[in-house]
Amino acid sequence: MKHGLIVAVLATAAAMAAASDTTAAGATADVPNHPALLAPLSPASTFPRFTAAELEAAGYPDHLHAFTYPGYAPLTDAAGETYGPLSLASGTRVLERAGLVCAPGEIRYRGLSLRFNPGYEAHQMLPMVELLDWARRDLAVLLGHDRGDTLRVESPDDLEAYGLRTGYGFHRLYRMLEDSVVIEPAPILMARGLAAHAAHHLVAVWLLQDLAAGATLPAWLVQGLASYLAEDGTHFLNYLFMHRADRPVILAPGEAETILASPPEADLATDVVRYRTAGYSAFLMVWELVENRGGLAAVREMFTRAGRGEDPDAVCRELYGAELAALAASLDPTGRPEPVGAAVHSRSPQRPPRR
Repeated sequence: MKHGLIVAVLATAAAMAAASDTTAAGATADVPNHPALLAPLSPASTFPRFTAAELEAAGYPDHLHAFTYPGYAPLTDAAGETYGPLSLASGTRVLERAGLVCAPGEIRYRGLSLRFNPGYEAHQMLPMVELLDWARRDLAVLLGHDRGDTLRVESPDDLEAYGLRTGYGFHRLYRMLEDSVVIEPAPILMARGLAAHAAHHLVAVWLLQDLAAGATLPAWLVQGLASYLAEDGTHFLNYLFMHRADRPVILAPGEAETILASPPEADLATDVVRYRTAGYSAFLMVWELVENRGGLAAVREMFTRAGRGEDPDAVCRELYGAELAALAASLDPTGRPEPVGAAVHSRSPQRPPRR
């Protein structure tokens, strides 16, 4: 991996965030104009969740940066226990919590294990544990499913070590191996503002794989649903903004499936664009599926019943009126406008909403 390319990409992302205006042109006072102001996904959500005007003004929902906004406080579960960012560490101080074990090179907590270079202090890595725990708690509720085993995550020393361990570039934020999930180094994910998204995406895939129990489901469905649950949409918009002038950024289902199910391209620059366009295309397919064709309950039933041994095509036909291949064709994102409207503009969910 070329150090100069990484620096250039990160600098470009920072420049886009700095230049981005969170208020869409023409937005009115009663229309949310920031991704964090849109209603969050919940088991009680009514679909579709948003009007066209709301999506055009705010972009896709993104609530995963709120812990960086002024006035943030940790989340609280039904038992009154805090969780998420700032629940396990405050500055350099590790907060006492039942079940939290901090050892050199490893932190264990509530069915999570994060391994890292023992040169890091626990308080430096606890923010990643907080994000993973947040993702697991909330996604288990949304999917109606949790796992009984331990989620084992490794954070390599740097991007070079990450590439050697996974074969992935910086744009692919983690790789699931047989016995663990290797993430892009946690400090880098935090610095890029992507740690919460990476945590939610990998936990979603980890839970969905268990829910499906070995059933073969298409990559666009698994990856697209993970991106939907991880609220990746606005980041896809920002990543692909620079490419819209010279190439399509939305792919047909077959091409998106091939890319998502295949190893990375040898050329890093090529893989960056192909992987992100395929990811956005799968996200759009699942957005249509969940928001406009049955909500989260139907797609969750698809995974659940396939995991019980039912034929996925038969389940899909019962739920959606078509087998998986035909369903994918009907969800082709190249044949419909983007939910956020034709005048796509960059947005910065890292910035707090304007009040």
